[in-house]
This record gives sequence, structure tokens and C-alpha cells, in this order.
Amino acid sequence: MSLKIHSVVNSNLPSSEHVWLKPSIAVNLIGYAIVDRTFDVNGKVSNEFKHIFIFPNLAIAKEDWVRLYTGNGSYSKTKITDGEGYIHNFYWGSGECVWNNNGADVASLIKYSVINQVTVPSPK
Repeated sequence: MSLKIHSVVNSNLPSSEHVWLKPSIAVNLIGYAIVDRTFDVNGKVSNEFKHIFIFPNLAIAKEDWVRLYTGNGSYSKTKITDGEGYIHNFYWGSGECVWNNNGADVASLIKYSVINQVTVPSPK
């Protein structure tokens, strides 16, 4: 895969919690999403893909980084001070933390494509 999760910074504040992603080649973020899987007290999946963040249509360079904050904010791009490339900052927009502080959540990066879609009609 041309984009991978590098690390997850867990926190008890949505504004501090974030996921770092790094491309191995220049890539467009469209079709990528970050999802979490949470577990019950017995370690079984309690609600697979409870949260999902879908990345927009944005081309990034191999030298760039992607940082997805759990909290609120607006997309920004920051030049890396001691190297090449940019940090692309995205915001999930959650008022609550996505990753629990027990260390049992799993962050997953998925690549998807629409196979089939149907418009749902209004009820009669």
C-alpha cells in the first residue's frame, strides 16, 4: 500500500489525540479512510468500525506527512522545517476521544472503492 499508519498518539483530549500517516510514494488520499475497532471487556470486537474518517481528494508527495487529529479544526498544510515536504493536518471533528486510554483499540487504514450504489427512495 502506498500510504501507511506510522503511529497513533493516544490522549484524554481530542485536540491532542492524532494519527500519523506516511506515503511511500506520491499518492492521492481519495479512497483512503481511518477506522477504529473497539473491544469489549472480554477482548471481543464490540463494534467494528465505530468511527470512520474519509480523506478528501488531495494529492500528497512522498516527502509529506498526514496528521489526523481527533478534535475540531480546519485543514491546514505546514512546511516541514528541517526537511522537504509538508504536514497535511486533518480534523475528525469529534468532541470525544476516538482511541480509549486502555490501549485495546485498533487503528486501521483502509482503501476502498464503490462497487455498487443505489439511491434510497423516500418512504411512501
